[in-house]
Amino acid sequence: MVEQPINESTYATTREDIARLHEFEQWPAGWMRPMILASLALSAAAVFADQNCWPLLLIIWPALATVDFILVLAFHDASHGRMHPVHWMNEAYGHLMGTIMLVPLNVYRYAHARHHAQLGRQGDPELWPFNSPTVSRPLRVLAAVVEIVFGAVYTPLLFLRSILVGELTPRERRLVIRGYLACICFWTATIMIVSYLGTWKLLVASLIIPMFLAGMMQTLNKFEQHLGLHGQTILGLTRTVVDKDKFGEMISAAMLYNDYHGTHHRYAKIPYYYLPCATPYTLAGASEPCPVFPNVMSATLDMLRCLADPKTGPQWLPQQKGAGTKYAAHAPVAPIAQPVFTGAYSD
Repeated sequence: MVEQPINESTYATTREDIARLHEFEQWPAGWMRPMILASLALSAAAVFADQNCWPLLLIIWPALATVDFILVLAFHDASHGRMHPVHWMNEAYGHLMGTIMLVPLNVYRYAHARHHAQLGRQGDPELWPFNSPTVSRPLRVLAAVVEIVFGAVYTPLLFLRSILVGELTPRERRLVIRGYLACICFWTATIMIVSYLGTWKLLVASLIIPMFLAGMMQTLNKFEQHLGLHGQTILGLTRTVVDKDKFGEMISAAMLYNDYHGTHHRYAKIPYYYLPCATPYTLAGASEPCPVFPNVMSATLDMLRCLADPKTGPQWLPQQKGAGTKYAAHAPVAPIAQPVFTGAYSD
């Protein structure tokens, strides 16, 4: 949980304030420790329920998947070096989570850096194939459905694709190979132990099914952030949620303020706990209408209507087809969902 209160007096109003907000000194100990313990406790509860009272799994699985989803969001922050101010602890968490997820930390960093640099354009590996006008609508719809339902499998393959089509330096290649070797060793050892003990059912109940549910949540979260937007700028291509309801603020804090996503893309090195403080200044400087929503549900509902024809990026506009990652400076902006931020940050 954020360790210092966020109020109007802490909002950034100048570039100097933004520079100050880049200082990284905290980590979400008040929230992450309980999440890690909850993940272990719920996994143990799933094992117990599987052996003694299986209907309890219908309650345990969604709770465990939600906790795992939050841990994945923390993995995202670790990739930015903003999960823990102590470097080796940040890296240890990132490598551990990446190995379990079959997305090595260095593979994620490689793809995610290009996601930030080429957001929504055809060079964005995380939003493929929705950013590629050469992919037909039926295939994009199929990809969206498969990614939502089987995100735990689709996502590792999507990141594997990013390095197969990318141009890695020798150092990046070595780090990627090491990462995948760690994944192979971890899962080979896990499979051998489970096979020897004959506990496949317990593995599925306590790990595999919650991972699949968490994968669905992560895919919906990614789609909610970007799918269906065709702006020319970072803010025009990202849904941002500013929820001022007390319960909404708690949910936002639980998600490490990942819902302040436009601000994160604008200032990727600002620690999660300062994203709300940087948001007023960020949105006030928007050069085009940008989608800001009062809660996650409204942003998700806006995204869901895009699933009938999932696509992202200005290259989908009539003037931009075939333009690759380049785009005209004065091309018209596609209609963006209401409400939009149009002026000063206010209630």
